[in-house]
Amino acid sequence: MQNKERGRRRFMVKMGMGTLAFGLGNIGAYAFVPKLEMTKKKKVNIGFITDIHHGYCSDALERLEVFIKEASSRELDFIIQGGDFCYATEEAQECMDLWNTYKGEKYHVLGNHDMDKVTKKDAMDFFGMEKNYYSFDKGDFHFVVMDGNFIKKEGNYEDYGNANFYIEQQNRSLVNPEQIEWLKEDLEKTDKQTIIFSHQAFDEIWDGWSSPSRFAVRKVIDDANNRTDYQKVIACFCGHHHVDDHSFINKVHYFQMNSASYFYVGEGYGSDGSRAMYKDSIFAFLTLDPSGQISIEGRQSQFVHPTPSEKNHPDAPRLSASISDRTVDFNQKG
Repeated sequence: MQNKERGRRRFMVKMGMGTLAFGLGNIGAYAFVPKLEMTKKKKVNIGFITDIHHGYCSDALERLEVFIKEASSRELDFIIQGGDFCYATEEAQECMDLWNTYKGEKYHVLGNHDMDKVTKKDAMDFFGMEKNYYSFDKGDFHFVVMDGNFIKKEGNYEDYGNANFYIEQQNRSLVNPEQIEWLKEDLEKTDKQTIIFSHQAFDEIWDGWSSPSRFAVRKVIDDANNRTDYQKVIACFCGHHHVDDHSFINKVHYFQMNSASYFYVGEGYGSDGSRAMYKDSIFAFLTLDPSGQISIEGRQSQFVHPTPSEKNHPDAPRLSASISDRTVDFNQKG
């Protein structure tokens, strides 16, 4: 009898432990896993367009409309335009009205031609920009928007305004010293990996085109990266140059993003003056993956005839009416 009782107790103990284990299993399945899912790092998706040139290109509004329609059909974290958006005058209100039909977050970069007919302050007010350079966070990434629209006159840095920037290359497309110091401090404050947007380039592609301030900017970037065990600044994106190109300097990716509209080839070109127009609107969607990849989904088009090649333009082999699809790796933290 005692043996039967001990056997029954052992059976009950086993059943109890089994029930407890089953219960813990359910707790693990329904309590712990969702928590892990909630902390999973998410990709950041961005819509990017630059150099629309409303007021200079007659079909700029149509090109912007194609971008806004496509961006609105996607789940993006924000869209950003890389400068040379419009002349920032009353006639360009239709351009701003269309831009503002996008319901999500929107950001502006100042371009030189945005100040062809107005002051920098006027352009900022028109775009609704509180600051000409600024930063913000989205997901696991930090974003910096820079202003390369300064001239140097008699040793002083002055804002672009009313087309005062048509001077020698070494004294324009500059980043002022106060902004360089701000960039240094801004990067020190964040532990997130960083993307920099600017209108003018900070790389070495196309000799003589990049900002003369590129060395000062890159020193700040390199110093920030050297202070950490990971790449703090992973990439820079610019417009301005109307080309599709990529370089890799000190483990930082530099992307030159093509214009939505055209390439400037000089006076006397074809039936559209100095412009080699693109048949379609050109823009891109960027995906930043915290696991260590940047992906660019670009757009491909063709030149309207006569093309740069047909006109024997010297830069024709390097020109394209496209933004290339690219996927590149960057060093992640840890």
